[in-house]
Amino acid sequence: MLKAARFALAAFAVLLAIPAATAHAATRMPIGFFDDPTFRWSPTRDDNLRDAAVTGASVIYTTASWPGIASTKPSSAANGGDSAYRLGDLDELIFQSSLYGLRVMVDVTGTPKWANGGKAPNVMPKRLSDLTAFTRMLATRYNGRSGHGVVSLWTVWNEPNLQLFLTPQFAGKKIVGPANYAKLYRAAYAGIKAGNAGAKVAIGGTSARGRDKPLAGNSASIAPGTFARLLAQQKGLKFDAWAHHPYPTSPNLPPLQKVRYPNVDHRIRP
Repeated sequence: MLKAARFALAAFAVLLAIPAATAHAATRMPIGFFDDPTFRWSPTRDDNLRDAAVTGASVIYTTASWPGIASTKPSSAANGGDSAYRLGDLDELIFQSSLYGLRVMVDVTGTPKWANGGKAPNVMPKRLSDLTAFTRMLATRYNGRSGHGVVSLWTVWNEPNLQLFLTPQFAGKKIVGPANYAKLYRAAYAGIKAGNAGAKVAIGGTSARGRDKPLAGNSASIAPGTFARLLAQQKGLKFDAWAHHPYPTSPNLPPLQKVRYPNVDHRIRP
């Protein structure tokens, strides 16, 4: 059975990804779960998916970790059957979810060592074309015509306003995180749309909090409002939705916590 503590709201980004022409026709807000250990790796993962559907969920949000799927460089990046790729658990999740009427939303995130000079997953790839090739392979594999199921909802990078997931955020005191993320996003978006032109791609995926200035001894972060404002200044960005993680800014705070902009929870105050 699903544990209540593992419930996560995936509705915000998913709802924004609904085409405007159909939004008014929606009978309920899409909600779902984000819990890869429960839905991809647990021995009871199939039962867990069934239980999720019984609750009325309609979406399973999952991560496509680039370093996890391709820890070694594929000889043919466009071929999902390349021996370097490890896609079995993702394939299974997407197929099994469809049996229970659950859509899957995939977040592409992280960089393998072979693509960034042996560095951590939060360091950008040296060649953005490698990311484009990876996302094109995924989108093609799950475009509904390749025998591996359908994924029509995508996001690019987990919480890119945090150094934990994307570095650098600053060059000296100058904020550079949004510009770096824009490069990643363009590369991934191009690959996803090449693999499935009808896919909906959300930009952002931001954390609810950030500081907007470097602080010695602390992981660098940009407030989501600031991150969005500076990202909007980048050229050539196309997207179908803005994604944000509207949880409380600290685990011990209540769900109805109010925060001051440019931090953004589900409620803000000026």
